[in-house]
Amino acid sequence: MLSWLKAELLRAKNSIVYRQIAGRYQQQLCGCILGISGRYFLRATFYSTTWATQWPTPGNMSSANASISQAPVSGEIAEIISSTELATLFCGAKDVYGLAHALNAAQPLHQRHYPHSKPRPVTAKVLNYYVYGKAERYSTFKLRKRQAGEFREVKAPEPVLKRLQRLLLLCLTASFPNFDKAAHGFVPGRSVLTNATPHVGRRLVLNVDIRQFFPSTTAGRVASVLQLKPFELEKSVAYLVANLCCDQGSLPQGAPTSPFLANLVCQKLDRRLRQLATRYYCTYTRYADDLTFSSSRSVFTEQFHNELSTEITKAGYELNEKKERLQTRGMRQEVTGVVVNQKPNVSRKYRRQLRAILHNWSKDKEKAIAKFHETYASSAGSRRRRGRLPSLARVMAGKIAYLGMIRGKEDELYQRFAHYLALQINSDYAEIQQALDILSQISAL
Repeated sequence: MLSWLKAELLRAKNSIVYRQIAGRYQQQLCGCILGISGRYFLRATFYSTTWATQWPTPGNMSSANASISQAPVSGEIAEIISSTELATLFCGAKDVYGLAHALNAAQPLHQRHYPHSKPRPVTAKVLNYYVYGKAERYSTFKLRKRQAGEFREVKAPEPVLKRLQRLLLLCLTASFPNFDKAAHGFVPGRSVLTNATPHVGRRLVLNVDIRQFFPSTTAGRVASVLQLKPFELEKSVAYLVANLCCDQGSLPQGAPTSPFLANLVCQKLDRRLRQLATRYYCTYTRYADDLTFSSSRSVFTEQFHNELSTEITKAGYELNEKKERLQTRGMRQEVTGVVVNQKPNVSRKYRRQLRAILHNWSKDKEKAIAKFHETYASSAGSRRRRGRLPSLARVMAGKIAYLGMIRGKEDELYQRFAHYLALQINSDYAEIQQALDILSQISAL
């Protein structure tokens, strides 16, 4: 196809008539593109003759991503119950039978989020079994932290219990859709980016950490908050939900419901810390157990730390003094991994690593993959995957997507990296890109 286009380009340079009908070849080329491959960025939008604005080149990558994200999901199950109705059923449960009825009502929503799971009815007998009868409900393993010699204990619930917790999470989310504006971790519509943005351009950024965040959130505190508005669950039902979501009297790190319930328990703490921040002319946000304060004034005095420690202790938690960091404007200021000195950004090391991997990949793919696996084996990602090595293409796609989330889809560096990755992954994409470059020269004559 490329040789044919090159020949046509030579003809176009010497033919006024040909230039007048070049639009016909645009439509034919779009048909050729569809016939070459259906992988990666190729979509049905190429049937249109306006190919120049729809092909995901560095100049219009964001519009292509938007069109892909808006595509309908095939086989989607209709929602047979609204969030309001689900919340009414859940909050109105008087006993274990009412709770089972609410969880069964959430089944279609669960099927939509997890289409490969098999819908199974929830009975009162199953709920009582996992609350009172089954001893070993979690498998425990440890993940090495970045700090030398430290480990994080993760408790993974067994499949049936995990499914019950996911159904409970749907009911909890329907009943309590909005958290305090300071909470950003595990809240729909919020992320590390929304957590970091309020602290951009500040002179001082203070990061503090809560020690043993999930284990310090006890089942009794969970049950107590479930008896308050807007849930107002019966005491027996509140403890039933708490026991389904807790292990050995506290929230396990690894259960689907733990982040939501921890945020729920911390609602009062977030309000008090926002009030503290207002008194000291600073900004406060929280991402799970990471607390961040920032200000352009010198407000982080001993008195501020004493009041902060008092509020954390009142809430039933303890500060981890080893992880406390005060970052000034002259150094790299990071909030949950996002650089906030001038604008939300990734670190320079992150950008250089992406550029180096893509460069090595273009030179020698096999050597680049071998080097990546050698480096990845000692990384935090490898520890989370328990030694399983992912494909280089998937890792790079994820890293570049993260770059786009932080810097924005309109960012030139993101678009260039995404375009370059597509060239390396799909040879058909490279051939099509060359064809479009030639066609653009024909149209410009």
